[in-house]
Amino acid sequence: MNLQKKISQISWCHPIRYEASKVTPIPALASNSAALDRETDISVGDRIRQLRLARGRSLKEVAERAGLSIALISQIERGLSSASVRVLARLAYGLDVDIADLFEPPFDEGDSERPIARVKDRKRIELAQTGITKELLTPFRRTPRLDIYMMTIEPNGKSGDESFVHEGEEAGVILEGSLDFFVDGRRYVLGQGDCFRFASQRPHKYYNAGPIPTKVMWVLFRSDEK
Repeated sequence: MNLQKKISQISWCHPIRYEASKVTPIPALASNSAALDRETDISVGDRIRQLRLARGRSLKEVAERAGLSIALISQIERGLSSASVRVLARLAYGLDVDIADLFEPPFDEGDSERPIARVKDRKRIELAQTGITKELLTPFRRTPRLDIYMMTIEPNGKSGDESFVHEGEEAGVILEGSLDFFVDGRRYVLGQGDCFRFASQRPHKYYNAGPIPTKVMWVLFRSDEK
């Protein structure tokens, strides 16, 4: 099957519950340490600036490619603004890197054909203000990208208030807890064992409305085509 072919509808492993009723506002995520959040903002901002300068790109060039304002990117680079998952995904696209590369230096290119990934070498991405933690499980490949993440979404954790789109295709399975999942404006309530699959170009977002952390095995595919 051509992984780049748009999928006409979501495929699920188990029957799901669809709710068309109006969704109540998502409660604000309980704040973690303000100092830790500030440290993360500064670290991520500095990393984004390093990647941009290393590629010889101006703020304007990255802003145009990512579909973001120059002012917002400047604030993020200086650690003055926290970026949502949606914004980070756009920045990664604008810089031609994976979202994990925004948090720490990428893997050594010399390991690009390594067939295994050790537990001790996993990349761990903590988005304190969203309540989301991502671990990259698969070996590094620059192109094409077929990445598997272990995601933990804390109660009230969310990808953002707005849906976002990007290149690629995604699939996954809920290992623990539950997840409110939105694709094309529709809300799907997923429980343990439920699966999803959709083209990333379709507007999507998610949040954990349950009382316990949700664990998701999340697969993301992107070809080398831009």
